[in-house]
Amino acid sequence: MGNKHLNDRGSHTTIIDAFLPVLNVLKKYGSEVRVSPGKIEGGVGAKSSSIKLKHINDELYEMVVVHNGSRQEFKVFTRVSFVEFKEAFSNNKKVSSWNINYTDMRQKKSKDI
Repeated sequence: MGNKHLNDRGSHTTIIDAFLPVLNVLKKYGSEVRVSPGKIEGGVGAKSSSIKLKHINDELYEMVVVHNGSRQEFKVFTRVSFVEFKEAFSNNKKVSSWNINYTDMRQKKSKDI
């Protein structure tokens, strides 16, 4: 697992190689998308590559990229819709075969304790 660096947002800058084609798709949106890399895990035993997007609010997604036994979390700050992202990922030949999962958390309300 090689490491690259992303100096876009936040203080953590290391990214896994598998994120590079995803990053290339996100870069097409220019200043509309800001990415903050997070925790990296190795040896997760994943059998397939995937992109998991959790829509937290109108300007934030939590993204998890899994590929070849590596996993990394990201925060993606944008107003771009999931439909636009899915189409862009589907049109990129390096990630078009990956599973793309989406969860919309914007309408969920936390329980009062």
